This record gives sequence, structure tokens and C-alpha cells, in this order.
Amino acid sequence: MADEKRVLTIRPSSVALWSGIFAGPFAFALVFELKFALVGYVCQNRAQWLFWVFFLLGLAICAFGALSARRGMEPSPRARFMSLGGLALSIGFAVFLVALMMPDLFLRPCQ
Repeated sequence: MADEKRVLTIRPSSVALWSGIFAGPFAFALVFELKFALVGYVCQNRAQWLFWVFFLLGLAICAFGALSARRGMEPSPRARFMSLGGLALSIGFAVFLVALMMPDLFLRPCQ
């Protein structure tokens, strides 16, 4: 019994499904923290365009998560549940990113 070795096999669909679940929250947290950390720099240098670069980066990560979750969909109930959850999270956090950028349409970073 001691000579038995356990082999861990990871299905490619599992990696895609977990990527789909974590991509949306990661994108939102990344953009939120970057905006908070760099507001002083953006205010001093009048570089509000930097916030829009962060926003586009966050949307790209959400799109990656949605595509990854869709790619991992299989007929099994677990994979289907995780795929739909990943799609919902990616789309939901993309909407949150849009809401996070709304004040930047009306206010300057120094206000």
C-alpha cells in the first residue's frame, strides 16, 4: 500500500471553469484598487485617461472570464452550473465596472 502513487489529473474544462468564476471579481478588485491607489497621481498630472485604460483592461478580463466559462461547459451538471455561474459573475462584474466609471464621466479626479 505504501508504494501506491496517486496521480492528480486536472481536466482542461476545470481550469476554464475556475478561470471563468474568478476573472470577474479579480477584474473589479484590480480596477478598484488601481483607481484608489493612483487618484493622487492622476489628479496631479491630469491623466484621467489612465482610469479609462484600467476600465478597458477590466472589461477585457471580464470578457476573458466569460469566454473561458463558456468554453468549459460540458454536459455534466457540475460543469454546467459552474459555467453559468462564471458567465453570470463575469457579466455582473462588467456591469459593476461600468458603474464604477460613471462618476468619471461627470467629475474630475481632484474633486
